[in-house]
Amino acid sequence: MKAIGRAAIWFILSIWIIMAAGCAGSDTAQREEGPVCWASAQLQGGSGKAFVETPCPVYKKEGTLCALITWSSDHYDYMIVNEKKILQVNTEGNAQFMVPLGSLEEIAGEAAGAESGGAEMLPDALGGTSLEIDVQADTTAMSTPHLIDYTLSFVFYKTQEEAEGAGTEKADDGDSAQEEETAVDEEVMEEAAAVEEAGEAEKASQTLSGEKAPDIDGLTFLSKDENVYAECFAIYRYEGGYAVLSVDDGRRYLIVPEGGAIPEGTDGQGGGAVLKDEDGQELIVLQQPLDRIYLAASAAMCQFDEIGAVRNVILSGLERDDWYIESAREAMDQGTLSYGGKYSEPDYERIVEAGVNLAIESTMILHAPKVQEKLELLGIPVFIDRSSYESEPLGRAEWVRVYGLLTGCEEEAAKAFDEQKGYAEALAPIPEGDTRSLAVFSINAARQVVTRSREGYLGKMVEIAGGTLCTPVLDSSLATETVSIESFYAAAEDADILIYNASIEDAPEDLAELCAKDSILTQFRAVSEGNVWCMRSSLYQNANRTGAILRDLHAIVTGEAGDETEFFYRLK
Repeated sequence: MKAIGRAAIWFILSIWIIMAAGCAGSDTAQREEGPVCWASAQLQGGSGKAFVETPCPVYKKEGTLCALITWSSDHYDYMIVNEKKILQVNTEGNAQFMVPLGSLEEIAGEAAGAESGGAEMLPDALGGTSLEIDVQADTTAMSTPHLIDYTLSFVFYKTQEEAEGAGTEKADDGDSAQEEETAVDEEVMEEAAAVEEAGEAEKASQTLSGEKAPDIDGLTFLSKDENVYAECFAIYRYEGGYAVLSVDDGRRYLIVPEGGAIPEGTDGQGGGAVLKDEDGQELIVLQQPLDRIYLAASAAMCQFDEIGAVRNVILSGLERDDWYIESAREAMDQGTLSYGGKYSEPDYERIVEAGVNLAIESTMILHAPKVQEKLELLGIPVFIDRSSYESEPLGRAEWVRVYGLLTGCEEEAAKAFDEQKGYAEALAPIPEGDTRSLAVFSINAARQVVTRSREGYLGKMVEIAGGTLCTPVLDSSLATETVSIESFYAAAEDADILIYNASIEDAPEDLAELCAKDSILTQFRAVSEGNVWCMRSSLYQNANRTGAILRDLHAIVTGEAGDETEFFYRLK
């Protein structure tokens, strides 16, 4: 019986292997014939960190159009499309999947399908047609596999060149939700990515904490600065005003004081200037004054504002009206600060003409590695801000010391950080049993709730302020999640306080307008008790004011806030 059982199993496995090989061979043969058309592709959902390559080729297989999707990493092992599981079509490199989109008639309509006349007319029938499909992808990048919801959006074109041009136009118009959200609130996306990579970030910070001071020929090491909360950077001091700024992504920067000699052994100039320490590790050389900065990491502008160093920034990654920081708006009005293009499409000509001596990018630049490469080829060093990866909210505020070091405003930076630390240290403890519950949310046009997890930036701030976050988000790897309003109600109907997140969706004028979004909101306890607050949209551009935000949240939790604080106001 055992022999028969084993034989049956081997027979089934053999059939499965033959079928799998046949499918793989079919995909390969189809791709060898070439795509029938191309599509610009955009990805929405997840943490915002993942993306797919665009444009992508579209093939026709047994009457079904299939897009060859290439992910931004090799950590995806399968996808679910139309409730069917599909596997990778490659074994090396970033994960690729042949995603079925439907027949020509289903995509372009019955009339277009009838008029197409055959495969040779396929591009004409599809030209300019758009399609949006919901998919799931299983990622193995975290400690355990996670099946994540995404939406793939396609617009079809005859040729690769047309798709590339149209994709650029679409991004410029802000049709890509990912790009639009980045322009308005880059830090929200960075936070989500930081939470998703919490394990990796923790390992990196541990490596940084055990790092020894770089041994640089010709420089005498003095001391290492002690951080209070921040874990993602370290500052080493050397004689003569030299310093090394080490970041937990492995990049290190040698800060050379104004008038100071660049150490011998430095290779290259400008953005290509690197120096190797005694252990052979590279340091990117930054020569002060760093006073002609292209700031694509918009969330860092608040730190420059805090220390009076907005004057050091001459090109911005945001347009004038996207800034909530008044000094940035004023600088653009006065002409001392200009728009230099967003992080993914900088105005290289203007950057070179302006004599930019440092580009400060967020981790979003990792989505556009060719941009970073080109900036450095143009002789412009690139510094990548990782403040959103700090596990402690006040660690973000401590990054003001980084920008104080770069701009020569260290006294101002120390004073600014001490002020925020003081706000946090002054919070009165909440008596046991008096803890109040909060829920943070916004409602999108599809009547879905975007809410927060306990592991995210706001979740941790609520905890520090003495509150408890009510949330339906159970996955600790997520900072935000979009859920049904019914799921949100089940988790937060009895919350003492509701806070509407106006950084993502426009704020309602009053409680009546909020409840008009869905009648179920009238059944929330906080609504009936008039304890609904709205977050000012500027909150995410104020990481420098983390201590003040904690102060405001604590006042709301304790009932001492009145009807308005610096960052929140009550909806009536």
